[in-house]
Amino acid sequence: MKYALFLVPLLMLLCIPGLFAQTNEIKSEPVSIGSNTHINEAMQILESYTMKDYKKKLINLSSYNGYINIPIHNLPWERALELILLQNNLTRTDHVGYIAVEDIPKPPDADPPIDPQIIQAKTKQVRIKAVAMLADRSYLKSLGVDWSTVLNGEVTINAGFSGASQVSSLMNLSGSGSTDVGKYRVDINTLIKTMETNQKGNIIAQPNLLVTSGKQGYIQVGQDISIKTADEAGNTTDAFFATGVILDVQPTIVVVDGEELINLKLSIERSSGVPNAVSTVITKSKSITELVLYNNEETVIGGLFDTDETHVRSGIPFLKDLPWWVLGIRYLTGYNTLEKKDRELVITIKAEIVDSALDRLRKSKLETEK
Repeated sequence: MKYALFLVPLLMLLCIPGLFAQTNEIKSEPVSIGSNTHINEAMQILESYTMKDYKKKLINLSSYNGYINIPIHNLPWERALELILLQNNLTRTDHVGYIAVEDIPKPPDADPPIDPQIIQAKTKQVRIKAVAMLADRSYLKSLGVDWSTVLNGEVTINAGFSGASQVSSLMNLSGSGSTDVGKYRVDINTLIKTMETNQKGNIIAQPNLLVTSGKQGYIQVGQDISIKTADEAGNTTDAFFATGVILDVQPTIVVVDGEELINLKLSIERSSGVPNAVSTVITKSKSITELVLYNNEETVIGGLFDTDETHVRSGIPFLKDLPWWVLGIRYLTGYNTLEKKDRELVITIKAEIVDSALDRLRKSKLETEK
């Protein structure tokens, strides 16, 4: 009995540390948060648990300002906070009175960010040369021009009996001799020069622009027209539309098997505005395409047709142009005709890879020092 009375207080003392441990242990409550929850909203949800368990506020001091990007389903709130920080490259720092969510510090020897303008100065460029020409459709048809055969800056013409004589001028310019009926390969620039010389076509635009790889280039040869519009309040405003020959390109240099190619996004348009009593009519011919060219390759966009109508006054000179009230002589000596001419819009595109501005500067300095 004496020993039993001594053991009871001893057993009670041994149990006291366990009692204290159970009292100080913090039970982390489960929490559920959707992956599309904003980081600040998630911090507000978790702050109620940090205040309850640690008497500390939870503050987002990081530069991140997006969703948490990870679903949380019935996880202890500390584990949920850990997963959110891990998913978004953030870290937790405990301070007196608050818990901070911060960016992970970068090592001191990390490379500084490169200025985008420096990257652009070191990037190669692409020179786009385009020629837009309105050609006589009947003349091209007589020559048998097939734009689908364009290769290495040349196109195939299939001259029949009616077009063999017209091919002679092309062959003379290209260095060939006499011509017969058959197929020939003709340089595109030679064909355009011959058509312009024989007044079978006229060049309406010849844009030439230099574009950095991956950037957009835009050129317009024409004018902007305004159209009156009214808003809901009845106020009249001007809406402007671009017309003329418009070239919009975005070339990107890609390297395939050690060879440089040009991925070209191209939009070319020929348009004009015609005022009307009711509204303004915009006549438009537009082509949008994406193609891959090698350096200095030339291609053609054809098949865009329109009709040119011209009112012509013919007859005896001077007398045909007299006013109507002069005895009606103009009606006896002249007549009006309407001439219609089918035309085709032919556009040639040539892409050339050019060294970056920095490389051109270095070459220029080397040549100056020689």
